[in-house]
Amino acid sequence: MVAEVRPDTGAEAALPAGGGPTRRRDIAIIIVFTLALLLPFIARPFHMDDAGFIELARVRQEEPLQMVLTDYTFFGQENESFLDTHPPLDSTYIALVIKVAGESETALHLAFLVFPLIAGISMYFLARRFTRNALLAALLLVGTPGVLVMSQGLMSDVPGLSMWLASVALYIYGLRRDRLWLMALCGITLTLGVFISYQVLSAVPLLFAYAYIQRRLSLLAILPFVLPLSSFASYAAWHISILGMLPRFSYGVGEPLAWYSIIQKGSSVFAAVGGALVFFAVLLRVLLAKRWDFLVYLAFLVPLWMSVFIQYLGGKYSIGAAILAILFIPLGILLLYRVFADSWNRLEVTALAGQADNVLLLLWLAGVLFYLVVLLPYASVRYLLPAFPPMILFFVRLVEDRLSGRLARDTLIAAVVATASAGLLVAAADYQLATANRDFASREAVAYGEVATAEGHQIWFVGEFGYRYYMEQQGFRELPKDTVVPEGDLIIQSPLADPRPFSEEMRNRVELVDTLGYAGPVPLRTISYSAKAGFYGHFWGMLPWSIAWGNTEEYLVYRVTAPQESLWERGLKDYRERS
Repeated sequence: MVAEVRPDTGAEAALPAGGGPTRRRDIAIIIVFTLALLLPFIARPFHMDDAGFIELARVRQEEPLQMVLTDYTFFGQENESFLDTHPPLDSTYIALVIKVAGESETALHLAFLVFPLIAGISMYFLARRFTRNALLAALLLVGTPGVLVMSQGLMSDVPGLSMWLASVALYIYGLRRDRLWLMALCGITLTLGVFISYQVLSAVPLLFAYAYIQRRLSLLAILPFVLPLSSFASYAAWHISILGMLPRFSYGVGEPLAWYSIIQKGSSVFAAVGGALVFFAVLLRVLLAKRWDFLVYLAFLVPLWMSVFIQYLGGKYSIGAAILAILFIPLGILLLYRVFADSWNRLEVTALAGQADNVLLLLWLAGVLFYLVVLLPYASVRYLLPAFPPMILFFVRLVEDRLSGRLARDTLIAAVVATASAGLLVAAADYQLATANRDFASREAVAYGEVATAEGHQIWFVGEFGYRYYMEQQGFRELPKDTVVPEGDLIIQSPLADPRPFSEEMRNRVELVDTLGYAGPVPLRTISYSAKAGFYGHFWGMLPWSIAWGNTEEYLVYRVTAPQESLWERGLKDYRERS
């Protein structure tokens, strides 16, 4: 069966009873809900790419327009000039906060709370155009594991999402109500978004298409695009004049257009949709309500089950990772199938102009999926965040179409509670890893450093992200790939932060002297090779999170030894001695 076709009926049809007081109450609920979820993590140690943004923020305190880090080592590669691939606004904002409050985890996280709040409130106003349960849609977005985890950091993903959402909401209301001030404000939020995250540029053609489909192209409809496009063009021209190239949208690693890369990224996206969006049990309840959907689910489940089972027998999957892969990937495929199938059916029944809202959501989702799977070098939940709002709106509408009024609302409440609970657990697991990096650097690494210093040696480390930040805070140096380390020095590696092997010259000169594991009470992982958890990138694993016991991370301590003779050199020496 096909979901009931609902033509666009205007904002008033979706407004809950009560008007202004109801909106103020709902906004207050969103604010309290968001703060209740995020404040427990307000002191989280810096994690993942936070370190890179802070590095740039330090430079921008002295030179606000600086886009390059000089003499910077990244994943062991020494760079005389390391070019930032992010727009400058996020790190500039960090620089301002550091200027006022210092390089404090709590101060910086407090300053970034404004972005999930803007995202939640913007989602609420956007959902009033599309659903009868706008408050629950907004709470669902804030409570997803994807948004909850990323809201704890300093990276540009949630700030960019908040500006994207605000821009779309302002544009829709401004266009329908012919409000100049709303369209002008949309232009400002679009411009801020573009200079926070280049992904927000995608909103410009998206909103232009929305106005075109509605046959409402006018000077007012085009006005919001003038400031962001002219500002970005000026910025690109300045970038070329200073650095001799256009702004870089990614690091350009890997082969994003290779068939195997597209398959890996696609599998990771399906797993993220099934595991980092709405809680999987609620998705199962809603998506498998129809017999045809159940058959589609089985069509993907059976071959995937066989593939994962074979890999499990071969030792490539843990039992927890195997179960979650079988659960998440078919669910993600089914949800996307249902979204696109329902949208197509709506377009077949109703004229295109009457389905402008549906087309907006469909283009929004399809555009993000396209550039994530095809254009970007790797898939991650953070890169998928711009697709969360349309997917949640489609999901809420699916619940409203398939279930009766009270049952639909109860199901959505259950979705919010279950999803936020899962989100808190995943966020706690990520907090656990971030804390391990900080604590190891300030305890065991410092202890090893004191011993090494007393013996006339020093500590080197291998690893990036938050691990790098806290190791450098203790005065340790990152090991460049081609550096030959003196005998007696220690090298400490975090395999999750950088698993690279030693150079050929150093490979036979290191011996493992200690393995220090950090465990925690939460049996979930956001990054784990063994558990196939790759929240921040599919190269760790294709699951957004996974189940695992034991150590969150194991830090490897190596001692540099004297150069060892090869078998050929040893044989030649013995021959000469005998002669």
